Amino acid sequence: LLRVAVCGAAVTEELKTACTEEMLEKVYDFSLRHDLAHLVGEGVSKLSLPAGPVVTRCTQAAMQAVVRYLRQASVFSQACQVLEEAKIPFIPLKGSVLRNYYPQEWMRNSCDIDILVQVENLERAKTLLADKLKAKVSGQSDHDISMHTWEGVHLELHYDTIQERYEVGGCRDVLAKIWEEAKPQSPESCLYVLPDALFYFYHMAHMAKHFTVGGCGIRAYLDIWVMENFVPHSKEERDALLQEGGLLKFARGSQALSRYWFDGEIPQDVTLALSAFILRARLYGNQANRTALGQAKMGGKVRYLMLRRVFMPYDYLKAEYPILQKHKWLTPAYQVVRWGRMLFTGGWKSASGELKAAAKSTDKDTADAQVLLEHLGL
Repeated sequence: LLRVAVCGAAVTEELKTACTEEMLEKVYDFSLRHDLAHLVGEGVSKLSLPAGPVVTRCTQAAMQAVVRYLRQASVFSQACQVLEEAKIPFIPLKGSVLRNYYPQEWMRNSCDIDILVQVENLERAKTLLADKLKAKVSGQSDHDISMHTWEGVHLELHYDTIQERYEVGGCRDVLAKIWEEAKPQSPESCLYVLPDALFYFYHMAHMAKHFTVGGCGIRAYLDIWVMENFVPHSKEERDALLQEGGLLKFARGSQALSRYWFDGEIPQDVTLALSAFILRARLYGNQANRTALGQAKMGGKVRYLMLRRVFMPYDYLKAEYPILQKHKWLTPAYQVVRWGRMLFTGGWKSASGELKAAAKSTDKDTADAQVLLEHLGL
């Protein structure tokens, strides 16, 4: 159905026959986990199936996605206008750019709008967007400020690309040149556009970040297929940048999975293992995958629980408590603060889920995760 909706695949009698009410019910429920029900709906709409409850839900999901896109597009346009008028340089990221490459823009949905500004312009941009868009600031992390507009649209104002704790290879060194490489959309514009190779690199770096904490969903691999097939590009330039930033192995493995799913390429065993890993989780992974990867990276269950859950590494702790970026000597005190927050403010629910996942995990889960990490260069 995704191939029919996005990739231009032909509708076959085999597909029509397979799409029974019972099967569509399962497909629809599964697609919700990856935020792709709207594309299932678009695929179903091309099959001329008899009307029924599940067919109706699928087509409604597509219409709801159009509404969500229009709402986000309106806020994105307003945000661009605010930043342009204030002469603040900015770079749209992720879905705001990727949707331009899909057959129709509403097909590439996203949870939020991502805009990058230079750190020296962060506070001014935040103040202006909060005022002009009637947006409330809902939090600040070590790489972005989270805002919600009155329409319910989530906007993330980034001032860094990939956090230190999620760096793979030398990806931060490559992305540190983002403002040098980006070019204005037009001579007078403050909207900057990334060259194709760097945008592709950023997509892979962002995927790798999510993968290492549990998975990155089907949509990221569909994005790869779209960028490989609908975007003019130089493979040599993309590969050179991926090699420089230590992401070439990850890209190769991800591209192979994308071709298996959307072109029907015959997969290798490791591609099938990666497919199973992604499909058993959700859009941003799940706790079982996170635990398996964590144990593989840290050398076992006990070491993982001690270093991840009991004594959180400094790079992760400073992301939760930004004061530690300037006062590292306070780290022991904030380990205690974190324990208190876990016990008394709801954090225990997440921690207990992680402990349960660790208890259920097996040596085979860890070994399988280790194979994937090695295959993807992570």
